[in-house]
Amino acid sequence: MIKLFQVGFVQRTSETSAILKNIEKIPYKTFDYGDYQTVRLLHTETGEVEELPLDIYLYGVVSSEMPVAFEEEALKAQAIVARTYTIYQMMHHQKHAEQGADICDSSLCCQAWISKENRMARWEETEREENWIKIENAVNATIGKVILYEGEPIKAFFHSNSGGMTESSLNVWGGDYPYLQAVETIGESDYSSYESEVIVSKDELIVKMRENFDDFEIHFEQDDWIQILETTDTSRAYF
Repeated sequence: MIKLFQVGFVQRTSETSAILKNIEKIPYKTFDYGDYQTVRLLHTETGEVEELPLDIYLYGVVSSEMPVAFEEEALKAQAIVARTYTIYQMMHHQKHAEQGADICDSSLCCQAWISKENRMARWEETEREENWIKIENAVNATIGKVILYEGEPIKAFFHSNSGGMTESSLNVWGGDYPYLQAVETIGESDYSSYESEVIVSKDELIVKMRENFDDFEIHFEQDDWIQILETTDTSRAYF
């Protein structure tokens, strides 16, 4: 069973921070929330590692992963998922242990992060303060909230759009997690990237395929030369 769990917390005491103090440690198997309040963040461009309080770090994640114009409840949901994902990475040290970090700032590897200074610079000057307060409020309103499965934080992958149906983790990464199964998602059809189309020339296709398969050949005059041989249970091409 997946549970949304919240531990006790204190509200932020200044305009720019939300630091947990005297947090109660509640054991759930090997998980003590209070042990994971400082994030060692790897900056991929410089290789430097910066230590940040968990929820201060999440300001940069939420403001980078989701447009501030989204509804407040969506931003809160993003904060909870990002917090859960972060703690999972801190617990398991899977990616950046050699660099002395828990997580990096790249969405291609872990999850996106941006500094307050850089985030503010990308917004219109008249909107900066209001936008940042909205981000802070979303994170602060969810302080202490994480998603648990059998008492431990889940591997909380997230994405912007699943095309109407999620895919089992087994078919994506090879790991079979009972909480990452194929389910229908409702309300995504209005999303701007719900459908997409890519057109490539015949020559481009050949070049791309030969980047990975030196002996690739194709006969375009044969209609059945390109086929989807196997699909997943969600009708996606299996590869």
